[in-house]
Amino acid sequence: MKSLLKLKFLQLRNSLVRGEKKKFVLFLLLGLFFMLVLGFFFNKIFAYLVAVKEFPQVFKVFLAEKLLMMIYMTLFSMLLLSALLTSLDVFYISRDLHFLFSTPLPVRSAFAWKMLETGVYSSAMVVFFSLPVLFFYCRYFAPGPGQVLQVLLAFLLFIACGVLTGIMLGLVIPAFFSVRRLQPVLSVFSIILISSIVVFLRLLRPERFLEPSEIDNVLKYMGSLDLKVFYYFPFSWLARAMSLTADGRSAPYWKTIALFVMLVTALLVLVLWLRKKLYLQLFDKLNRGGRGYFKSNWHTSRLKNDYIPLLRKELKTFLRTPAQWSQLLIVGALVAVFVINMRMIPLPHPSIKNFVSYLNLIMAVFIVSGLNSRFTFTSIPGEGPGQVHIFSSPYAKEKFYRFKLLFHLLPLLFVGFLLYALGDLALHFDVFTRVIALMFLTPAIVFLTVLSLVLGIETNETNPLSPEHVIVSKQGISYMLWSMIYLVAGMIFLIRPVGIYYWHHFTHAAIPYREILAWFLGFELVNLVLITFYYRRGKKLWMAREL
Repeated sequence: MKSLLKLKFLQLRNSLVRGEKKKFVLFLLLGLFFMLVLGFFFNKIFAYLVAVKEFPQVFKVFLAEKLLMMIYMTLFSMLLLSALLTSLDVFYISRDLHFLFSTPLPVRSAFAWKMLETGVYSSAMVVFFSLPVLFFYCRYFAPGPGQVLQVLLAFLLFIACGVLTGIMLGLVIPAFFSVRRLQPVLSVFSIILISSIVVFLRLLRPERFLEPSEIDNVLKYMGSLDLKVFYYFPFSWLARAMSLTADGRSAPYWKTIALFVMLVTALLVLVLWLRKKLYLQLFDKLNRGGRGYFKSNWHTSRLKNDYIPLLRKELKTFLRTPAQWSQLLIVGALVAVFVINMRMIPLPHPSIKNFVSYLNLIMAVFIVSGLNSRFTFTSIPGEGPGQVHIFSSPYAKEKFYRFKLLFHLLPLLFVGFLLYALGDLALHFDVFTRVIALMFLTPAIVFLTVLSLVLGIETNETNPLSPEHVIVSKQGISYMLWSMIYLVAGMIFLIRPVGIYYWHHFTHAAIPYREILAWFLGFELVNLVLITFYYRRGKKLWMAREL
């Protein structure tokens, strides 16, 4: 290990001698500039909290803790992603690995050196951005030498948790994905982190910080910001440990440190176990093109149905194409933020709740329309040259067309009603609104799914470059346009029955249920005609299609 440290030092010295000193000085000056900007920002924030005499000390520390939680939640995500990318590079692609494995140096020593290298590389930026935060927090809330040491101890354990978690993921991911699929998998992982940050920030509700109308009731305000869901994450432990240090509460602080130590120990044991069980096999897989440790076998199904092979094919295609997962993750994050925001909407009058319920309907159909554009519309062109197997097999083309429709329609119906149910659970809509959801969502989702499938067949793409290439085609843009026109027209069509019901309801007059039913039946009839027309059109195009 000492020889490796000396070698790394010589590499750094040689890089400076070869003329990279200017680049190093430039990066150093740029880093100092950002540090000064961050220092000025956090100095102002913490100084303001301390200077506000109307706030008790406990409340000041509490607000500082929530601010630290938001900061370190973002930094923890950066640390996790950086450690993951660095571990993949250091443990599998680094050019000195073959040399290290050919020396008498034990594999565990080389692995420990690479762990240290990963930790330094991945945590450097997080440590750099954290220095102004730690310095000015300790200056205003924990100025004692013992308190500073306690804050640094918690911060180092926080860094260790993020680095070890990233290394663990870096050791596991190559076991399930080939080298060609690592890039989309990492993109999906990045989107998961970004989506999690967005959702967590909405749960924290930072717009309520220092809001006078809320701070009047201090206990209620503190309770609204104290979310238990954050108690299970290291960034919350770090913010809590720093807050306990500022309050001078030693016993709870050391309990938090014990949580850090247990997590770091568990992660370290798991990483060492993965090194023993998987690392060499995966290194051989990525560098020599071997099969790796895991392999997938196709087993015959016990269920005798013509659709079972197609269902398994579609599921495996989806699971083996990580580029598609990112779309669902983004939609999931948007839905979570939408539901959280709905719970925070003030409802001074029942009419506001009814208006929000229609917004929820529009949101549900809009999301389903987007999913159709990304998945249903591209499903037929996405078959690519594989369509030759469908056309040359004895499998009926009509069955394949029905399967494609059902495979996308059933999950989208579930998603649409799930979105509305989440809004209903948040705001408790009335019975009539639920009836409207049933009458509107079902035909709307069916029609949009059929329309997207038919327009996808009309593209006549047999080997598209990517799903995005199909989406921006003439038919893809047409689907987006017609889906928006349908959504607006459907909502306008329902204004009459909805207005009739609520007007008679608020004026306590007799509600004309027959007229409302007639409007609903007319809406269903129009959709039935559209669905039948486009279904037969798509079937005709598919049956006449040739390669």
